[in-house]
Formats: sequence, structure tokens, C-alpha cells
Amino acid sequence: MTDIVCFSSTDWDGVWGSRQQVMVRFARRGYRVLFVERPIGLEHFVRYPAFRQRKLRRWREGLRRVEDNLWIVSLPLLLPGKYYSPFINRINQKITLAATRRYERQLDFSEPILWLYNPEQGELIGQFQEKLSVYHCIDEWTAATTGRKRRTITALESDLLRKVDVVFANSLPTYENKRRHNPQTYRIPSGVDVDHFNQVAEIAEHPAIAGLPRPRIGYSGHINERLDYDVLDALARQRTDWTLVFVGDTYPWTMDAPPLRRLAVLPNVYFLGKYPFADMPALLKGMDICLLPYIDDERGYFRSPLKLYEYLAAGKPVISTPHPEAAEFAELVYQAASPEAFIHRAAQALGDDNAEKQRQRQLVARQHSWDRRVDVMERIIRSFL
Repeated sequence: MTDIVCFSSTDWDGVWGSRQQVMVRFARRGYRVLFVERPIGLEHFVRYPAFRQRKLRRWREGLRRVEDNLWIVSLPLLLPGKYYSPFINRINQKITLAATRRYERQLDFSEPILWLYNPEQGELIGQFQEKLSVYHCIDEWTAATTGRKRRTITALESDLLRKVDVVFANSLPTYENKRRHNPQTYRIPSGVDVDHFNQVAEIAEHPAIAGLPRPRIGYSGHINERLDYDVLDALARQRTDWTLVFVGDTYPWTMDAPPLRRLAVLPNVYFLGKYPFADMPALLKGMDICLLPYIDDERGYFRSPLKLYEYLAAGKPVISTPHPEAAEFAELVYQAASPEAFIHRAAQALGDDNAEKQRQRQLVARQHSWDRRVDVMERIIRSFL
């Protein structure tokens, strides 16, 4: 039996994505997994009430088994400034190491695979007598940063990349970036829980969306600075006969953020809030078109949009702003570079959609399932072991 100690960049009950999907599948294949939740500093604890409430609850719970072979735990509060001071980061990693070892002993883990998601955790490599170390790079951590913070993250991640045995990078630009530092870098794009999203054919629309006027143009995911509000404003204001629906949280924004306030006052725009992963198929069923309206910036360029695969698995037409990964699905995904083009593409998608196109999207999504992604990861890992 092989053990995995995974240091995640999100909490288990946070946004359900790559980290949870991958670790669940390893656990179901017989690996024992300790999932160490997102580390937070004092500044996040003070600034964000949702973090504070979630972490206080998790600290009270301690080590918790969430399914066979898979346990989650939350780290103690860390010092602020990890991305500004290598010295502070070294202290934080000592705290991380001491806390994790205690749970590792409790579970009788030995010589695990060390699985890292955070760029500052190079200090942990070699500390667990691990048989293999993996950096699963699903975020470009320097994107949208400047100055000292950018320099510090670059130095910390470069140190990690030099030390780690295997790198999995989700987007093509991230893959090309990381393999310059570590030749054992492999591209593993985002994936989808195909069976979960294929449910749209058998289930009813979610009550939260079922009563809204059609056609419904929808987006699910984080609703914050990553979105192109010129496009969204144009959709809502120029096509008042369309309903624009948002599903997701606004972290680190609130609904008082000016772009969201401007949209929220429009009668054909609805913010439904955050829903659990289990509800997403029923919510997507109620959408006639799904959007990937990301701004063209450094963060967007390096992103491997998880929602792309989920939309396709639900059989929905997808409209995306220009993006390298969307371009790989040019036959299935409508792309638009301006608000006017976005509106034109939306009208085209509404007119062209049919049962055969929906089936084609679902067939393509099946080739990008999380099971297939983990098949590839496991083959690479076993070749090293």
C-alpha cells in the first residue's frame, strides 16, 4: 500500500476542483491519502470571516476521515508574509512539518509520496522520507503579482522545481514554463467527473434557476476580477430578452464591488450564490449557453479552465473569450474577442444547438475525464517508483 501526503492549496470543503478530484481517485485505487488543507496566515484569518469560521470549525474537528483511505486535516495558523520573506516562509514550513508529522504518525504513514500544490513548500521536500515528490502546478502563482512578492514567489518556486522529482502542469503555457526548470514535467490538463455532469439528461432543473425567463446565458465559478465585465455588461444591456445567470461566490470581492453592483441592478441579471458541487448538474441543465468570460491577462493565459470540461460534459454550448485551451476545442467552443462578437456568438449558439451537437460535446468530454487524467499520473508515478 502506498501513502500520499498532499498539501493542498484549497480546503476540502472549498471549491470542488482538481485537488479533491485527483486525491479521491487515488484513494479509491487503494492509496492512503492525508489531505492537508490550505494553509492560511494571520492576515487571512483576520480579513475574511468565511475563512475564519471554516478554519475554526476544522480545527475543532481535527483529523477527519471523509471516505475510505482519505483523511483531511487543517494546519495551524501561519505567520503572515510568506510571499514577502523567505525567512518567514522557513518558519511556516517548520510549523507545517511539525503539525503534519503528528498526523502522519497517527495514521501510521511511512515513506509516502509527497504531493505539493503550493510554490513555497520546497522546504518540505526530503523531510518525510518520501519515496517520490510531486508538484502539481495548477496555478501560475506569479501571475498578476509585481515587485517583491513576485520575486519572492519566483525564487521559492524555482527552489521547489529544482528539488522535486515530478511536475504535473495543467495548462500548455504552464507546462512550457515549468519544464525549463525541471525536465520531468508532464502536461495534465484539467478534467471532469463525466458521470456526475452527464446526469443532466435524467434530472430536473434546479429550483433556483427553473423559474427564470429563457433563454438563459449562464456562468458558474468565482465571480470576481477574473471576468470580463465589458462583455457581461454588453450581454445584459443589449439583449434584455436574454437572462444572465451567475452561480458561485465572489471571493475576494463582495456584491458591493462596482462591476457586480452595476450588473445586479439590471432586471435580467441574477446572482444565485454559491452551491455545492452536487447541485451543479441541475444548475447547468437550466442554462441554454455557458460562458467562459475571462479577461485577457496573465492569470487567464496560464489557466486551464475546469469549467470548460464540465460545460462540455453537460452537453452545453460554450462561448469563451480567446484562450489557448479553448482554442484546442475550436470545433466545439465558440470564441469571441469583443462584446459585439460575444453577442453574435451567443445568438448563433442559441440558433444552432441540437441533440446531436450536445451528444458530440459529451463524447469529447468523456475523453478528458478525471479517471483518465489519474490513469496518466499513476503510470508516470509508477515509472519513477
